[in-house]
Amino acid sequence: MMDTGMDDTGRIPDEAEHAFWSWLGFWIQFLILAVLTVIGAFVASDDERPGDYLCGLLLSLAAVALGFLRLKHRFDGGVSGWSAFLLIDDMKNLALAIPLFAVIGLVGLFVARAWESGAMHAAGLGLFVASGVIIFLDIKHVFDRMNSGPS
Repeated sequence: MMDTGMDDTGRIPDEAEHAFWSWLGFWIQFLILAVLTVIGAFVASDDERPGDYLCGLLLSLAAVALGFLRLKHRFDGGVSGWSAFLLIDDMKNLALAIPLFAVIGLVGLFVARAWESGAMHAAGLGLFVASGVIIFLDIKHVFDRMNSGPS
């Protein structure tokens, strides 16, 4: 094999390309939250089945609140990832988060039972599932941080 004097190291993205994708990723999350806000407003204004108004209104308000919290977190100099924004970091807070989200999940089941069908039934089941997922992700995040050593 002939040595050409050049090393083939692959393409390393330049700083401008990395900055563009970082910028785009930051604003796409707000686009998704804006779409959820509009969907919630349409569901609330349509109000076809029992609970549609409340479910749509809660979706809109939650998306707007999450957008403002993400923007505040970014301006405060926080880490841009969602895991640092949403997940628990230590065992003390985990001991508080698990019972809290377990109660929220049970409330979701009671909401789903109160409405036999419709958007509130689906929202209650979604709240139960989301609470369970958050509990397991928090547990995983805390133990991953404990295993990685002090940071």
